Amino acid sequence: MQREHSVVIVGGGPAGLAAAEAVAKAGVDVVILERQGEIGYPIHTSGGSWIKDLQELDIPEHLYHPVGTAIFLSPNREVAFRYPQPVVCVLDIRGLYQFLAQRAIEAGARLEMKTIAQTPILEDGKVVGLNVKDRLGQAVEYRAKVVIDASGFSRIIATRAGLHQNFERYGYGAEYDLHAPNYDQDRVYLIMGSQVAPSGYAWVFPRGKGRVRVGVGILKPDADTEDARLYLDRLTERVPQLAPLLAHSSPIEYHTGLFPSEAPPEKLVTAGLVATGDAGMQGSTLVGEGIRYAINSGRMAGRVVGTAIAQGNWSPKALSRYEDDWRAKYLREMQLSYKINRIIARFTDGQWDKGLDLLRHLSPDQAAALLKGDYSAKLGLQLVTRNPGLVRTLAKYSLHGLLPPKMAAGRI
Repeated sequence: MQREHSVVIVGGGPAGLAAAEAVAKAGVDVVILERQGEIGYPIHTSGGSWIKDLQELDIPEHLYHPVGTAIFLSPNREVAFRYPQPVVCVLDIRGLYQFLAQRAIEAGARLEMKTIAQTPILEDGKVVGLNVKDRLGQAVEYRAKVVIDASGFSRIIATRAGLHQNFERYGYGAEYDLHAPNYDQDRVYLIMGSQVAPSGYAWVFPRGKGRVRVGVGILKPDADTEDARLYLDRLTERVPQLAPLLAHSSPIEYHTGLFPSEAPPEKLVTAGLVATGDAGMQGSTLVGEGIRYAINSGRMAGRVVGTAIAQGNWSPKALSRYEDDWRAKYLREMQLSYKINRIIARFTDGQWDKGLDLLRHLSPDQAAALLKGDYSAKLGLQLVTRNPGLVRTLAKYSLHGLLPPKMAAGRI
């Protein structure tokens, strides 16, 4: 059996759905192949995000829960930042993904559920389609001018087409979604330390109406012998201040997920194929955040692919505009986040305590900007003006070289 479409997208996550909407808005025929039977299931992410970015992406308010207090815990320190006007939030993952799917459908895209992409079809080194198993178990050949791999961590088509290799460094996370009647829904926790999450961190993210996501993420192979699931089950024992907050709670859902934690790839495009979202290593490795980046990156990919096909030229050179656009917007941020991630993944408990001592000197807005991955010169000027010795202290933590030369020398 054979089917033909202008664009075939592998994966119905945020990147694939956003790409499909953008392709369809260009008047181009597009289909999404989703291996699961439901968009947004199973959940593989905790859903922490930033309100301003979601507003810019036109995500409705009812799909995220604003949080006004962010609390950082290390083995012997606690630092809290309060935001009268919340800047961080926790997403309704299933609701968000299905909203993005509805937008894509309204733009003209079609979704095929329980449809598993298996191998790319290559002709003269160019991707011209996919071999697929449909929901009835039948082999189907999908032919396309361009394939967009938005299959997430597996990036099954990009690897089998030779665009990328399998990820070697990644975060593995385990999480309970609890009903926790005693938990303050206005507090998020980020928790570091070897007894809680070696080479990683733990989190407590409220998502409204008594629901709380509690999870642990550990980097592999940095902490190769450690199991995030075991640390999750011991979290309240290791962090006793959480015990009363989570008293009388019980899990309603259990999630696990993988998040790539490598440097940005050299290429996102080859003949007939584009990678986006986690498949393109387009999330921030600073704290393992991907959704807002995936939506934006998927839109970039979809706009370029849709325009290229509408104009009758989908050559690698034409498609590489997407690569150029993405690098111009995100490459520096992703490179710096990766370098910082490699450093803090090796922190000892003492270094985490000292890190929180440094964090205590920041204003709430500065702390939010750093956590968000804002490495702008404007933020650097604010930090040095407010705390003249702060950058010199950061340099002692091996962060020298991540900042502009004048900042690193404390001369801005």
